[in-house]
Amino acid sequence: MAIISEVSGKAGTELPKTWTEACTGANVPLPPASANIFQLVSESAAKFTNSQPQPPLVTVSSSKAKEYIESLDILKFDKYVKHVNNWSRSLPLVFDNIAQELNLIALVDLLQIGSGFRRELHEATDRGASNTINFGCMSLHISQTSIDAKGLQGLNLGDISQHFGIPLFGKERPMQEGNTAVTISEASSLRPLAEIILGTLQDTGRRLEQAGFSSLADFIITMCAEKPTAAHLVTKLVAAFPSLRDAAEINGQQVYLFKKAQLIAYDVCQRFGKSDPKFAFSDIDQMTIFVDNVVPAMLQHHGLITPSQEIQRKINKGEELSLEETTAMRAASIVAAQCVVDSATEAAKSGFAFGEIPVCQATLDNFWWHEGKEPELRAIPRLVCKKTVYF
Repeated sequence: MAIISEVSGKAGTELPKTWTEACTGANVPLPPASANIFQLVSESAAKFTNSQPQPPLVTVSSSKAKEYIESLDILKFDKYVKHVNNWSRSLPLVFDNIAQELNLIALVDLLQIGSGFRRELHEATDRGASNTINFGCMSLHISQTSIDAKGLQGLNLGDISQHFGIPLFGKERPMQEGNTAVTISEASSLRPLAEIILGTLQDTGRRLEQAGFSSLADFIITMCAEKPTAAHLVTKLVAAFPSLRDAAEINGQQVYLFKKAQLIAYDVCQRFGKSDPKFAFSDIDQMTIFVDNVVPAMLQHHGLITPSQEIQRKINKGEELSLEETTAMRAASIVAAQCVVDSATEAAKSGFAFGEIPVCQATLDNFWWHEGKEPELRAIPRLVCKKTVYF
């Protein structure tokens, strides 16, 4: 009865414990507001990667970067990046105004989580994590569910299950209580993901309302009006919302990754930058990759990073990585991506002909992420981390 009440009742005052535990970066000290946030991410990732104990958890093969750039299929690169850049324009939805569209796009990026539940999602819904989030956010919009600050706080676990298609209950089993036979439903293996999604939405709604913002779009518009740069927006996002504070403290060392906050800024620029100058960020090329579980798999496939035998064993078996192992894979990916950017810069100076899309970490991320959806590459095992709200 407790589970049924939780699913169908009103949202309580306590956020799901699963979400709280998944916000592993919530207590990591924030960088100074004056810091160049993209440089900080790059430098913290490089410092962590280069200071690993021997043998290292992950090795970056910087010598492979030049070879990779020289063999890069430029037409394919342009095609894939353009496809990812235009995802928000292809949403089969009608919006009343720009703010409503911006709010939904930001919500989709805020919820780019659940990669660790990839296998369970495919088994239960025949959708992966990203498609599950897209499906759920579109359902919220089509059903005219309120997703402003107040609306996010009013959601409950049943709403998440309904809109995102995530089952909360698993197998049923008979149970005898005295002379009465009853059937008990076990919790679904996907219930923790539903709780993480719920916590993310409820906490974001609360913090928006407490700060005087009506919606996530209102927050973004206000921050971009203050200063129209991606760095400013990302700095404000990670300071305001624990669900975007993608960082870790390993052995006293802070590692900043900020995947989803950067993704929000990037997508806002791609969708609205050409029509509104406050979203036309000139510093997109300074961003780092929006590192999740797909990009490290592609970098490993291309020989740019090599995990330790223990990490590789866990990846092959689909076992969860520790926070330190996960951070090592993600940080090394940022370092490797910068090696590729540096090689591209040198190649351009030597006359190498690139296409329409400039090679920077953000465009490389889009390319590798879409490349990872190719049928033959989709089967490559990826790192698993379920207790995270960051990817």
